[in-house]
Amino acid sequence: MSRLCTVLVLAAWLVASAAAADFVIENASRRINLKNTWAKAIDTIQAKNTAGSDLSNFVVCYPGSLAPRIAVLKVLIKKEKQDVKALEQAPQGAPADVGCHQATFKSPVKAGATIEFDVVATVTGVFKPNPAKIGQGEKQYVEYYDNLYLLSPYEVTEQSSTVLLPTSDVKSYSPEDGASKSGSKVSYTKLGRQAPWALQQLKVHFHHDKPFKRINSLVREIEVSHWGNIYVEETYEIQNAGAQHTGKFSRLLYAHSPEGKGNSFPDVVAHLPAAAHSLYYKDIIGNISSSDTTHTTKETVIEVRLRYPLMGGWKTDFTLGYSVPLEGFLYRRPKGKLRLLMELSTSFNDVWVEQLTTRVVLPEGAQHIKASLPFAGIEQSWDKKFTYLDTAGRPVLVLSKSNVVPEQNKPFAVDYSFTFTGMMREPLLLISVFAAFFAAVAVYNRLDFTITRDEKWLERQSLDKALGVIQQLTKYWDSEADVLDRLVKLTHSVSNRPLADAAPANRHALEAELKQLDDQSKVLLAQVDALSPKLAAAARSHADKSKVLLVRAAKLVSAHRRPPLCDPVLAKPACWSAV
Repeated sequence: MSRLCTVLVLAAWLVASAAAADFVIENASRRINLKNTWAKAIDTIQAKNTAGSDLSNFVVCYPGSLAPRIAVLKVLIKKEKQDVKALEQAPQGAPADVGCHQATFKSPVKAGATIEFDVVATVTGVFKPNPAKIGQGEKQYVEYYDNLYLLSPYEVTEQSSTVLLPTSDVKSYSPEDGASKSGSKVSYTKLGRQAPWALQQLKVHFHHDKPFKRINSLVREIEVSHWGNIYVEETYEIQNAGAQHTGKFSRLLYAHSPEGKGNSFPDVVAHLPAAAHSLYYKDIIGNISSSDTTHTTKETVIEVRLRYPLMGGWKTDFTLGYSVPLEGFLYRRPKGKLRLLMELSTSFNDVWVEQLTTRVVLPEGAQHIKASLPFAGIEQSWDKKFTYLDTAGRPVLVLSKSNVVPEQNKPFAVDYSFTFTGMMREPLLLISVFAAFFAAVAVYNRLDFTITRDEKWLERQSLDKALGVIQQLTKYWDSEADVLDRLVKLTHSVSNRPLADAAPANRHALEAELKQLDDQSKVLLAQVDALSPKLAAAARSHADKSKVLLVRAAKLVSAHRRPPLCDPVLAKPACWSAV
């Protein structure tokens, strides 16, 4: 394997070395824009194919001070992007620490033909504060280092370089020969013919009036819930990467003097989706004191204000969270697939990120996960997250990228499959948990975990059993009350001749029913007496009252007896006696 890698590297080096002799750059115009807190170098190149065959590859290189900090490198032909990849080894004859990339044109350059294209490089962290520390009222000066000439493996016939600065306050620039300064622009218009790998240090020392907002670490967690929302939480560590503040800090000077603000910044502004809702922010030290939110049809803008402005070298950390609906971010795809479409990087437009980690938390049970990323160089890894009611854990796609600028905050897509059964897993699990809990409580209430049984425990047990028997007695007493009620109604019915004939038989039946209930009550009273004499005494008192009512009912029935009557139709007495 090591031999194969060596052979591949050697082959790439030979190709690059051969390519170096195949082009001649007829004109190169360099524009180095330093107006922002990162540098952007735009090289417009006219190159002629001097080989005897068509060519598709072109090598672009940068000095060691810039190459490791390149965040974005684009090769454009009439604004159409060409394929670019980094070379593991620079072509033959390259100076030390040079970093090179190879551009592959979509249409080969014919032999003897000339092609014009732009090479755009966005570079971060290349400004060196000088002085490194400043007081609150002092200006911030920085230095920028580059190569004056186009660093290239090809011969350059004619070239020029222009440096665009944020202010006209320039302390020095070198080389001074051939340079001209006009306002905030330093130009080198006639640099003449240069051999391959021509080196000449370019240095500019100037006043930079913008605060250097840098996010040291950003962790974005995007959690998808198929019950209606996507939850986004962003954890920031943001720092002022400009000249460090030294000396005391005066709130009065900061509030009433423009010079007192220096290179600091008091807030950060996030641009969120228009559908964002349930916004919140938090921090540990309480430096985030207030905010202001504006909703428009295109976006939601939240301004997070700091209690103390971030002076040079100061940093703070906080968390910003919000939710968005599924509509507009989660789409159905063919064959039952789903596609999540979200932004990759920070929602702040004027900062760059040193280390970005985006975590996409998909629902438990999601399968066949595949990410479609907007550019190369993003590392992918996998993790699991356990939240409420999870059993196997939710799959987490982790995307990592260092050195990220705002123009790289582009949408990325994650395709996955998720069934209805997986969606119903949590509700069914919740129902099962509650059912098991109630069943456990029911079983627990019926179990006896007593280790020792003292007199109090025995007394409580006897009382509980006695109360159970009393409940049965209550049912019998209710039945006796019903029988007595029917007996009283029977007593009043003897005044009615048709009903009086059946009264004796009904009376005997009710008395028999009362006797049966009384016998059963005596058995239960005996059980209560054995368990709790106090309850038995109360029960007997109630039973005695029932017997008094029975005696009164019997007397009432006897008082309603009537003399014999004769049937005038039959012409003989038809005698009957009331009950």
